[in-house]
Amino acid sequence: AVPIKRPGIDLTEGEQEFLRCAGLDTYMLVRLARFGFDVTFYPFGLAVVTILPVYRSCWTGGDLSGFGHLSLTINVVQGGDRRMIVVVLFTAMLYLYIMRRLWFEWENFIQLRHSFLANGDNSFYTSPTYLRTYRNTCMVECVPKTHRSDQNLRDVFESLFPGQIEHAEMLIDTSKLEEILRERRKLIRKYDSISARYLHECWRYNAWQRDGKLVGTCNRRVAEPIEPKVQGGGLLSMKKEDAFAFYSKKIKEIDELADKEYVNIVETRKNWHLASLISPSQAAEGQDYRPPDSTAHNLYTLFVPSHIRQLLGEESQFFYGTGMVEFKSIAAKQSAVQCNLSGQPYWMITSDAPDPRDLFWSNVGASRYTLETRKILVNSVLLVGVLAWGTIVGVIQSVSTDFANKLFEGGGTESKFYNLVKDYIPALVVSLVLLWIPNLFFLLARSVIRFKSHTQCDEFVLLWNTGYRLANVFVTLFAMSIINAIECFREQPEEFVKRLAAAVVRRSSILMNLVIIATGQETMLQLLQWRSLIKQAVIRPLINLNTRSRREIDSLNTAPKFEQSFIFGFFAPVLAYGLMIAMLYSFMCPLMLGICAIFFWVASKVHTHNALFVYCQRCEGGGKIFYYWNRIVFITLYSANVLFSAILLLKQYETMGISFFFIMLLFTWGVDTSVTNTFVVNSLHLPISIARIHDEEESELLSEREFESDGREKFMYR
Repeated sequence: AVPIKRPGIDLTEGEQEFLRCAGLDTYMLVRLARFGFDVTFYPFGLAVVTILPVYRSCWTGGDLSGFGHLSLTINVVQGGDRRMIVVVLFTAMLYLYIMRRLWFEWENFIQLRHSFLANGDNSFYTSPTYLRTYRNTCMVECVPKTHRSDQNLRDVFESLFPGQIEHAEMLIDTSKLEEILRERRKLIRKYDSISARYLHECWRYNAWQRDGKLVGTCNRRVAEPIEPKVQGGGLLSMKKEDAFAFYSKKIKEIDELADKEYVNIVETRKNWHLASLISPSQAAEGQDYRPPDSTAHNLYTLFVPSHIRQLLGEESQFFYGTGMVEFKSIAAKQSAVQCNLSGQPYWMITSDAPDPRDLFWSNVGASRYTLETRKILVNSVLLVGVLAWGTIVGVIQSVSTDFANKLFEGGGTESKFYNLVKDYIPALVVSLVLLWIPNLFFLLARSVIRFKSHTQCDEFVLLWNTGYRLANVFVTLFAMSIINAIECFREQPEEFVKRLAAAVVRRSSILMNLVIIATGQETMLQLLQWRSLIKQAVIRPLINLNTRSRREIDSLNTAPKFEQSFIFGFFAPVLAYGLMIAMLYSFMCPLMLGICAIFFWVASKVHTHNALFVYCQRCEGGGKIFYYWNRIVFITLYSANVLFSAILLLKQYETMGISFFFIMLLFTWGVDTSVTNTFVVNSLHLPISIARIHDEEESELLSEREFESDGREKFMYR
């Protein structure tokens, strides 16, 4: 259970220290695993003394030894049996307990969320001026080409928030310089690699001559090393040059080219950053900024549609369509972020400035409109994959069944292990596929859609990894693809409900295997850090480190990208997976609650260990994963309510089933709405009242003490 003195309000000293060390995002991930344990372990204990005795008393099938415990399901209760009321009461109590437990979590989270929005990340650079700049800055996207200068950006926000702008700056298109520097790093790596191999060969030869013995040569004579050569004119050239001289010359040429491009960027920025649509007289370098007059003419000039000015040739290609605006107070910044600035689509869209460590600088210039268009296309393709997931699972199960038949041929199909193997193999294969799919999602998010930050990519992976995992659960329940299930429900709804209720219990062993694999495979692989394990145990022994440069050795010692920090899109959907299975089977097969409780307990221990001793988060997102978990919990409750009511109707409890469905649906919807209005809406952004209090406290602190700036805040987004 979560160690809270007053549930949802006070954290223990140990929890506070864990929060400080791990960060809010990771801390909330661990709390989600603990939440899953609480809503499965304690209900399982109650089910052992309530539901299981009812199912045992209804059982007429004989011995329950071996795998017979899976037969204690809701199917053993005959239609019209009054003992079903015990199951109904247990299910209602379980759903109410989950919603109450979620409310406690929200009471705790909203305080932590407001604290994060006001004070920032604990791991952030501790300079007061640097932190103040980050808190007061917002990111502006979709800046029209005609407005892309520091002066124009400032004029727009000065006209909307007079006297509240500290600094405005457009982000520069440095893609050409970045490409030059990438080429430079590539040449340096080649130079270092050749140098390391040549020095090793020289050492072997000198050692052989000095000691008069064969050093690592397997009784072969060591030839005198020759200086490495490269084809200087390309692949078609037969002329070879000295490698060291060639790469030194290339690196020098690249350095000169980079210096030239840098000077060009600096000069162009000087010419463009003071360009203004309404105050050309201020374009002189060194002249103090004076806010523009907020006249109707000036406002019209600033907010005129971009395509009209492009027809007049007033545009600059030097700046990206993204800028940063620093306000003089947090309250002014929150006002800009939470309001509609112009009423025009894709025009000066504001949002909280991302953590500089979170940005993908190669994607920062991506157009918001292009990004959202690509996102729609990618989402459409992935949605087709979800709809067709049943076909993929069907093929895997068919092949696995054929394999099991061959393995147990000759009468072995009567063995009690036959069904176990037949159900375990497809669950294992599907789990391996689901384990690798998030890598594809992350690649699509960063390279195809081109999200600007790591957090946005993580949220995209979180959404679709959850979608595919939940699709796998429902496909397993339906025993058909989602498209076929919808078609069957449309043609014969009553027959569909009957088949669904019967198939759900029959396929409990497959879902049980999925949870067992999630416990024994996925969580243990997270604990083992399997990517690093393969890198160090398999790849590294095949490499002679004496022939490698320091950069190559450092690369080997560096953890793989996906194991340097928590990528919540990889880990949180597994928890949602376990919660959905546990709730769907809580009343049908209560033993599933115990299995899922073990999974959540193991997951909480593994995530706690990794948070404290393995991972180091690159930045914090403010616990946004909890909004995802809130939605998962309610989706789970709605789904379980529909399934339980359908089974009651199948068992000929028409009045009870319909009453339970509508009463629980209305109650769940009411709690869902209350959570949204009470917590979700009020925690997305920092309230203006809290921002004003924080501004006053900061002003008093700055007036009492003088803080020296090291100047790093000037280069936060450069």
